[in-house]
Amino acid sequence: MPQLKRRQPNTFKQPVDFRDRESFLFAKEIVKPFGAIESVLDWAKQEFTGEWRWQLVEVSSERRPGRYIFYFENERDYLAFLLKCS
Repeated sequence: MPQLKRRQPNTFKQPVDFRDRESFLFAKEIVKPFGAIESVLDWAKQEFTGEWRWQLVEVSSERRPGRYIFYFENERDYLAFLLKCS
């Protein structure tokens, strides 16, 4: 029986800046149906100019919507998000 080779763990080539949610100036919780968060994330990646993060609070399913919190560094991104998702 051939011996399996262990794979090297994935490592980041560039350091990733991890920030606490308290370090962001603005936050907004949203509720989206199953499968809808992808379109929000795609839009956010194209439109936001400052740093932002999102957090999964409750997983969506076919019966229940998901809950998410978005965190923003600047007011411009926060207001654009409010207009888009509220």
